[in-house]
Amino acid sequence: MSAQPSSATCEGGSWKIVVRHEGETTIAEAWCFGAKLSETTINTDGVVTVREA
Repeated sequence: MSAQPSSATCEGGSWKIVVRHEGETTIAEAWCFGAKLSETTINTDGVVTVREA
């Protein structure tokens, strides 16, 4: 099995979603017009946290 990338970016017009892995946590950031709107994390225990920027 090949290694997975540690981050990915999906862009469309004025918005961007950035997903990255830090240890046992996955972090997804939502951006619009260059401003970070929110950050959502999920860890291996299934705990999800959503923070406004």
